[in-house]
Amino acid sequence: MILTAILGFAVVVCLLQQRVLSQNSCINPNKAVGTCIRYQTCPFVQKIINLYGRNIPRNIHSQIVQMQCRSTTNTQDFHICCTNKTTPQSSTNQESQRKVVRSVRRNLNQYDQQGLQLLNSVTNCGNKGNPKVSGGGTAKPGEFPWVALLKYKINADRPFLCGGSLISERHVLTAAHCIISQPKVTAVRLGEHDLDSKKDCHYLGGTTRVCLPPYEEYGVEKIIVHHNYVHGQIGYDIAIIKLNRVVKEKTHIKPVCLPIDPKSYELDYNQSFFIAGWGGTERGSAAAKLQKAVVTRRNLDVCRRYYNKGEVSQNHICATGSGIKHTCRGDSGGPLFFTHLFKNKYRVVQYGVVSFGNSHCGRKQNQPGVFASVINMLPWITQNLQ
Repeated sequence: MILTAILGFAVVVCLLQQRVLSQNSCINPNKAVGTCIRYQTCPFVQKIINLYGRNIPRNIHSQIVQMQCRSTTNTQDFHICCTNKTTPQSSTNQESQRKVVRSVRRNLNQYDQQGLQLLNSVTNCGNKGNPKVSGGGTAKPGEFPWVALLKYKINADRPFLCGGSLISERHVLTAAHCIISQPKVTAVRLGEHDLDSKKDCHYLGGTTRVCLPPYEEYGVEKIIVHHNYVHGQIGYDIAIIKLNRVVKEKTHIKPVCLPIDPKSYELDYNQSFFIAGWGGTERGSAAAKLQKAVVTRRNLDVCRRYYNKGEVSQNHICATGSGIKHTCRGDSGGPLFFTHLFKNKYRVVQYGVVSFGNSHCGRKQNQPGVFASVINMLPWITQNLQ
């Protein structure tokens, strides 16, 4: 499954016997022409190493072995038939292969002081008054200025598959499954509200028309995925996108706070949260305007009984919505948040990342959603805000 989204043709390449053409050229029965080179220099292998480090899944390792070919110039090193589609054409190509990396393995309970200091420096985070967690539906323009959209390299009218949240002037928090085995993330959009409108406007008091500034898009410098995340499973489903330039705070673009303050750790057992995104609605189609819904925290056993896909653990938050108001596919990576006491002020604090729901999202009453716990992942987050 994972190779399909990364390099679909590689599955075919891996399973077919290689034969040498001339010198270091090779070809497959499906007519894919390649070059017999050292496996470390093949971009396909480089991408796999960037994704998994030394923990390459056994099935992918076996497929790489089956790509072995004979080099006429060097018979000692391990060579594979690297197709021309993955042969480096330029330094830019090589750089794009390095944009997605796995985080370095460190103590998951240890905070990085530099990262913690960076989050502490975001002094105006979550500053949107004191909205009460009640009711769902369409959000007001600019109501949640930290909600982000991930833009993918796909040929579609709507190239947005996941969401995220702005947590600093250079970093966006999202889900790992929005990165791994997905099309390439080309940009992050901030300050959006209505995907079908060039201007996001609303009326104050029913008479005064107020419009937000235009949305802004930022390029991607690099993406860091949690080293323990395994595609297809729900553990450690978290990633950080570093933007290619500094985000300047505006009325419709602001970071959300993370629970770095001891007072913000305190959560009620049945705490209610907001979720927000442009995912599917109860009608089954993706929403044009930013939607919000309310979910309530439940015991982890509620999610364990409902889902048989992966293990629900302490690095998750389990929550249910009122009726059918809960997370849907296009909301993946988005924030779970509410207003909490933060540094002696009330600010909006993010406590989860939308991780896993169900293909029948929005069709069953009180269906629980699984969220990656930000409190549990906070040490890892501070370690990867380079």
